[in-house]
Amino acid sequence: MEKELRIAIIGCGMISHRHMTIIDNLKKAGHNLKVVAAAEIDKDRLMAWGAKYGLDEKDLYQDFREMLKRDDIDEVEVCVHNNLHTSVSTAVMAAGFPCYCEKPMAASYADARILYDAQKKYGQKLAVQISSIYNPQTRIAKKMIREGQLGKIYHARSVGHRRQGRPGYDMTRFSPDFLSPTIGVHGPLFDLGIYHLAQMLYVLDMPELESVYGMQSCEYWTDPRIDKAVGRTAPVEDLGVGLARFKGGISMDIYEDWAMHMDTVGTSFIAGSLGALKFLDVDAGGGPMAIPGYNGMLPPGRKQPTLEWFGINEDAQLFHTILDCGISSPSGRQEVLMNPEIEMYNDNQLQWYSYLRGILTDETRIDSPYIAMQTALLSEGIVLSNELGRSVTQEEIKHLAKSIAIRDQETPFGVIHYDFDDYSSR
Repeated sequence: MEKELRIAIIGCGMISHRHMTIIDNLKKAGHNLKVVAAAEIDKDRLMAWGAKYGLDEKDLYQDFREMLKRDDIDEVEVCVHNNLHTSVSTAVMAAGFPCYCEKPMAASYADARILYDAQKKYGQKLAVQISSIYNPQTRIAKKMIREGQLGKIYHARSVGHRRQGRPGYDMTRFSPDFLSPTIGVHGPLFDLGIYHLAQMLYVLDMPELESVYGMQSCEYWTDPRIDKAVGRTAPVEDLGVGLARFKGGISMDIYEDWAMHMDTVGTSFIAGSLGALKFLDVDAGGGPMAIPGYNGMLPPGRKQPTLEWFGINEDAQLFHTILDCGISSPSGRQEVLMNPEIEMYNDNQLQWYSYLRGILTDETRIDSPYIAMQTALLSEGIVLSNELGRSVTQEEIKHLAKSIAIRDQETPFGVIHYDFDDYSSR
């Protein structure tokens, strides 16, 4: 029997419920996990969360710093908003705890770098939630490219699209913090874009960025009555596009929106001299374990990630093949039966717990902090290019990126001051 892993949660908003669903499903699958404490500045939300998940009031904290004084916590999961990820996660590691941080890693490259460096500074383990890279779709594509089945890779496309889905505006079940230029900071590139960009970069074996040209806009319709109702006071972009150049002769065009008057805008793909892969239904929802009551089968209507393979055979005949990439499909379940260890590569949180237990090492885990930091570098390049009106090099991005993470957070019980390095001042 596994030793019990004792978990603490910071932030009891929407995303924390996904964490709890995954933990519940993993417990049902035999993993020994227990949530022992939670912290949330909103007391009413905290109490409701504790009641929902059966935590005693003594295990609920408005000030997470008080929670971190406990000696019965094995790891902390940070479920706060974008521009608090670096602030809170560095505080967690400084207090002596391993940290699993929600996506995106940060709202700027400089802050992502600060969080990445904090692992070594505090001697703690770190992971970043990127569900799109923990499934057979990504694994099969990476293997095919590594084996040369696509030939020489020369172009990739990263795509994310919603017909009308600005969180906190059109999707009112989401927090209006998404619309805040100080808390959410950025729109789709840093929100959903991490799933698509990180997947492309990881599958391509993390090519080194040379330069990027990009633009952002906030032109999709708004209404003053909605602005007032949701507290929108300043524009946060709803579209980000870019063209990146990588060493080795690979280009990538990038498209990410929260809302667009268009039904479809295409999908992510990777093209090589001998073939190409199209990525359909990329997972941006936490994987199957994030489905309440998951029992190995997806609910009706839920699509599984799929690959389409286009190529040319030895007789110069064109072919098109659909590859089954579903964890819950017959081939996905057979894969786990033949190789039970693969289960650790099919879910973010299970891989994290396996890494904490020492089952996976720095060499055998997927290095999500590095992938997330390099994704932030590319996203930051589009932001800076838009501001400067020209392309920017990797060196310029690293030089110009500034730390914008929250250092003083107003709360109902006073101000929390966060003390962490400022990479942008080096």
